[in-house]
Amino acid sequence: MFPHAVTFQEYVEIDDGGGGKTKEWVDLFTTEAHVQPVNSKEIVIAQQLTNPIDHNIFYPFKGGIRGDMRAVWVNRNETLELRSNPLDQGGMGEIMMVKAELK
Repeated sequence: MFPHAVTFQEYVEIDDGGGGKTKEWVDLFTTEAHVQPVNSKEIVIAQQLTNPIDHNIFYPFKGGIRGDMRAVWVNRNETLELRSNPLDQGGMGEIMMVKAELK
């Protein structure tokens, strides 16, 4: 259904084995997706709000995604930092969209 794949990741504390902790990105799950560049008007609006976005990520409904996560665009091995919480497209709990910035 979707032409791309993304792996959603969250930043978590990991026990370093020596009594301390480190923080690192950990994969949550990989899903099919459509990673789409936004139009120039949307980029200008985002820049005015100091919340840069340049891509929308559409994916099948899945709970647990938050705006403080990131996604790895598997097809291109590129990282997208999420800039919004997921938005339900059409209100039927089938397709979600999150705004992101390519890093």
